[in-house]
Amino acid sequence: MQGPKDRKIISRYFSIIVMMAVVGISILLKALYVMVFEHNYWQVVSSRYLVDSVAVEPRRGNILSDNGELMASSVPQYTLFMDFMVSDRDEVRRIKAQNRRDSLLRVHETEICEGLHRILPDKSVEEFRQTFRKGRERKSRYCKIYPKRVSYAQYKEIKKLPVLSQRSSIGGFFTESNIRREKIYGSLAQRTLGDVYAKVDSAKNGIELAYDEYLRGEPGLGHKKKVNNEHLTIVDVPAKDGMDVLTTLNVEIQDIAEKALLDVLHKQNEVHGGDARTGVVIVMEVATGDIKAIVNMNRLADGNYYETKNNALTDILEPGSTFKTASLLVALDDKKISITDSVDANQGLYKFGTATMRDHNWNKASAYGMLSVPQVLMYSSNVGTARIIDENYGKEPEKFVEGLHRMGLATHFPLLPGTGRPVIRKPNKDKTNWSRTALPWMSIGYETQIAPINIVSFYNAIANNGKFMKPRLVEAILEDGRVVKEFKPEVLVDKIASQQALDDITKMLTMVVNEPTGLGRQARSEEFLVAGKTGTAQIASGGELKGGGHQLSFCGFFPADAPKYSCIVSIQTKGGLISGGGVAGVVFGDIAKRVMAHDARRDIDELIDSTAVFIPDVKRGNIADARRVLDEFDIRHEWDASLPYRNARPVWGKAESAGHQVELTEVTFTPTDGKVPNVKGLAAKDAVYMLEACGLRVQLSGIGKVYAQSIPQGSVVKKGQTVSLKLK
Repeated sequence: MQGPKDRKIISRYFSIIVMMAVVGISILLKALYVMVFEHNYWQVVSSRYLVDSVAVEPRRGNILSDNGELMASSVPQYTLFMDFMVSDRDEVRRIKAQNRRDSLLRVHETEICEGLHRILPDKSVEEFRQTFRKGRERKSRYCKIYPKRVSYAQYKEIKKLPVLSQRSSIGGFFTESNIRREKIYGSLAQRTLGDVYAKVDSAKNGIELAYDEYLRGEPGLGHKKKVNNEHLTIVDVPAKDGMDVLTTLNVEIQDIAEKALLDVLHKQNEVHGGDARTGVVIVMEVATGDIKAIVNMNRLADGNYYETKNNALTDILEPGSTFKTASLLVALDDKKISITDSVDANQGLYKFGTATMRDHNWNKASAYGMLSVPQVLMYSSNVGTARIIDENYGKEPEKFVEGLHRMGLATHFPLLPGTGRPVIRKPNKDKTNWSRTALPWMSIGYETQIAPINIVSFYNAIANNGKFMKPRLVEAILEDGRVVKEFKPEVLVDKIASQQALDDITKMLTMVVNEPTGLGRQARSEEFLVAGKTGTAQIASGGELKGGGHQLSFCGFFPADAPKYSCIVSIQTKGGLISGGGVAGVVFGDIAKRVMAHDARRDIDELIDSTAVFIPDVKRGNIADARRVLDEFDIRHEWDASLPYRNARPVWGKAESAGHQVELTEVTFTPTDGKVPNVKGLAAKDAVYMLEACGLRVQLSGIGKVYAQSIPQGSVVKKGQTVSLKLK
């Protein structure tokens, strides 16, 4: 039997249970309400606050020139959008915010569109206006207001415009950012620098691909929050930016080489009626093997030239007559011949086995007979070269091929992905892979396949007194300006030939260019010595030489007596002027002259002490002229505010050095003896000033300085008298 106390306890428990039931039912009803009636709203809220793990992309490293100038870099770009609609759970607030946004856009429409046109002039004010009006009409949430991506500088200017300067939740303006790989000098060295795919961390070719492990960096980790249509990225593990690649390329020399090549390519097509399909230039620094310029031009269907392939490294072709230098150097080094020997070119025709070899002038009165060894190279005699090699190595051709390999011509240089491997085959023991014609034709640059980089590296070794340097395209890897990996100049062969042989071949190469009858005379310079060799080779097509066009080449070095640079020019053409010297030699000569002028200017600049202030010797004369000269050279100067004119007449004066600046002071010429002054050797203005100060009139003839005056020095001044001055 329950007592009052027990009934009281049971009652309390029951009340608690009822309350809990009520609470539970309330929670269930609220959940049901949310699921049914507020599903869409809370889905939006959820998306706003959703946290996703994202990769934090690193900044790709820069590619730099030899002096640290930017050649390729990653820059941000932005796509511009407008959201013309406002989202809000509360319909009243949404309508109010929508009306405010619409009103802002209507009021500032003209100002916005004019501002956008000023920053992005390729789209008119009216075009921007139509974009905005159509976007509002369509209630677009994702209206692209400009078809292209804009730079960071343009984006910053756009953000200053009315409405667009507001937060996206207010004005509706937002962007999507992308990182673009940009070549600072446009197409300059484009194929050598290389490209990346749309994703920055995906290299395609060139230096970008070869050194991708350093350039790409390491991604970090973060998470992204979306709040009120604003994306916030929270970085958890920061990305490690890519390192910089310091190349050996020189921007100015690269530009010189490219322009010189393009000029002749266009001339070959437009003046000589040819079809120059490909042009290559490599400029190499003799002492280090550093590649200072590498140009690859390919003619496309539109008739223009573009860097689409790295022909300088990949084109494995028969080199032609530039190879004769190697053939004769092997023979000189093996002491098979001397520079004083001669060979009979047999009027430009000679049969090796069943095949007949011809010189370029075999059917002319100028066909070659007896030639000295230097003349064989000067005139690029096929017969002369082939007979020398065949007569000395015919029974042991392997000795000749070994000499070529010894000189580094068969070395593979994997500078960039896709670099071709040279092919200089050796005869096997029983010579089953060797024919009677193999050796003579190999000696003149056929039966071998060599890329331009291999040829110029060989010539560079000759210029470097026999020291064969490995071609170098990259000097170092930098992290925050600090060298973390260095690629030092590397010697592959200490001496490719004896000193005597090197001296002889250098002398012969100099004669090719500088002798009046040398075939390389188009590369000659009046200011310095050039050494080199022409090359004209037929290009095989479908297994036959006819119809494939020609490869026109010139390879050499300058100055020949103290070599600084080696260079190869190679042009593939159909028709037109078929002359290695007349086409490629012209390009070489132009490059050599401009590069030496560039170096001379650089040397002068390097001699100048950056802390010193050089004051030019400014002659007496019109202060206005003196000041203009000083301003041009950015030289500080002090001068009286009343100068350089007084009473509408120029004030004469002098310029004197005063520490790190120039003082301009007036000079008064007051004749005291009444005699005519001597003005010979003075500039016209100075002479006129002095004579007019004496009360004389002046008549001038000629240009330059005074060399004669009609009234002699010391004559008595007669006021108003005219003095005639002759200038030259």
